[in-house]
Amino acid sequence: MAEVIKKLNFLLTIVGLCNIMIHMDIIKKAILAKMKQRGWTCYRLSKELEGKLPQRTVYSYLSGERDISAERVSIILKVLGLKIKR
Repeated sequence: MAEVIKKLNFLLTIVGLCNIMIHMDIIKKAILAKMKQRGWTCYRLSKELEGKLPQRTVYSYLSGERDISAERVSIILKVLGLKIKR
């Protein structure tokens, strides 16, 4: 029984991670759309962040080179006036 629970927990973790990755992609697309709507570049967004995130981090995230933490994404969302709703 313990082995079944262990395998189930593993599968739930994998499913959870996939859902998080899908949502992070949607969030990134919303950020890029809002930036396009405002006519902002990554440089402009970095300036609006007032040093809260390094410009390289912003660029790397938005260009798909790397992911960033949910905390950092929330900083970007706040600057753009975006909110996550369920």
